[in-house]
Amino acid sequence: MAGMDARQLRYFVTVARLGSFSEAARRLHIAQPALSRHVKALEEQLGVQLLTRESRGVRPTRSGEDLLAHAGHLLEQLDLLPQLVGSRSRRISGRVVIGLPTSASAVIAAPLLTAAIARLPQVRVHLIESLSGYLQEWIESGRLDLAIVYDPHPNPAIRIDPILVEDLWLVGGPGSLPTDRQSLPFRELSRFPLVLPGATHSHRRLVEGLAERQATPLNLLAEIDSLTVQKAMLASGNAYTILARGAIHAELAAGSLQALRIVDPVISRTVTLATALSRSQSLACAALAKLTLEIANELAAAGVWTGLPGGKSG
Repeated sequence: MAGMDARQLRYFVTVARLGSFSEAARRLHIAQPALSRHVKALEEQLGVQLLTRESRGVRPTRSGEDLLAHAGHLLEQLDLLPQLVGSRSRRISGRVVIGLPTSASAVIAAPLLTAAIARLPQVRVHLIESLSGYLQEWIESGRLDLAIVYDPHPNPAIRIDPILVEDLWLVGGPGSLPTDRQSLPFRELSRFPLVLPGATHSHRRLVEGLAERQATPLNLLAEIDSLTVQKAMLASGNAYTILARGAIHAELAAGSLQALRIVDPVISRTVTLATALSRSQSLACAALAKLTLEIANELAAAGVWTGLPGGKSG
């Protein structure tokens, strides 16, 4: 619309994403009454109500959601213009902090860092491993620029790019699983002594939630948050665990571990790349995000990271 005020648009986007005029005013360093007037002026200009005021804050109306979906992207591009214009005379540079869950790190960390060093030599990548739930919290708080997270809960302050949907497998040491089978019904899991992550781990909650719905008791030997220690326990032949196949791709190829896909029902989770929208995305961050998605797609195409790209697990 002619005469659209980019500043008012930015004010609206910040309020809508944070769900609070007071919090948005603090982030924008503007008085709350003045912020309210700007959003009201934008509503009058567009002729629609953009926000619904509630006791605990505000939420976008349907018109507000439509505007938010388009305005957020436009403002991100606007923020990048100075860097894009100047990029002809200089290489992309800067520091980017990316968080990876341990199982995803086992698949993508090395190829991603190798590609980043070769293709983005002036970008300094700081990689942090942690639990998926913590990573989403750190994205929301601004501690991370990017993170791979599993089944993220909805948050208007985060952009989510789906990578793939991966299934989970029962994993054991060499000779511990039958070689004439490709899969294992969920109900048979109770026969296997398991080591799983702690109760706060999203992976553990996913497995236990499905076990409860299927009335299938699990035989839990120990809680181990370390993927390295889990693999050592499996190699000893004393335990089994439940993992995505990509996390043990190298061990399966070497024959040091075995795996059966869990079915009836399958256990699946969505792997996504999360980016904080409340922060102005740097050119370095945008480049690493693009590279992360490219490397993930290459690993999926090569059969290293198994799953259905952006779809539903079968």
